Amino acid sequence: MKRQLPVTFPPVTDELLSSWINRHDAFCAVPPLVLLRHYLPDTASLRATDLGLITHQAIHLAGLFSTEPIILQRMTFGNVTHSARKFIATKPTQHCTNCNQGGTELTSILRSQLLGWRITCPQCGSQFSNSDRCEHPSLFQKYRVAAIRGEKLLDDEIE
Repeated sequence: MKRQLPVTFPPVTDELLSSWINRHDAFCAVPPLVLLRHYLPDTASLRATDLGLITHQAIHLAGLFSTEPIILQRMTFGNVTHSARKFIATKPTQHCTNCNQGGTELTSILRSQLLGWRITCPQCGSQFSNSDRCEHPSLFQKYRVAAIRGEKLLDDEIE
């Protein structure tokens, strides 16, 4: 039986599970994936955990991280249909300049940063900026209201 971690950080709102695990790895001064492989040796990758935890994995990790399994499952894309997962990026492609006070340096990766259909931050409603550090003027500004309505439709359908 593996013991609980001596220090656990609360997840940031909308944080991705792999981001949360990576923050713990960094605190423990171990390379990424070390804690995950130590606690869940049957897991292929952090990406696999992000796409959805199996129930017994969520229960096991919840005990180690002193939290509830449902909290861990909300940090994944387990609620996204398999056919819609092609719209989930493998790395952040956008960020919110309002919520990310540190600039483009991200300490936590949010689920919404990987969702290709999102154009606004779910926390504050501001328009996302590209993470490529090149700000391009939006060609679709006049369609913003329709785009936000479409974002909500896709968000509701896919999740």
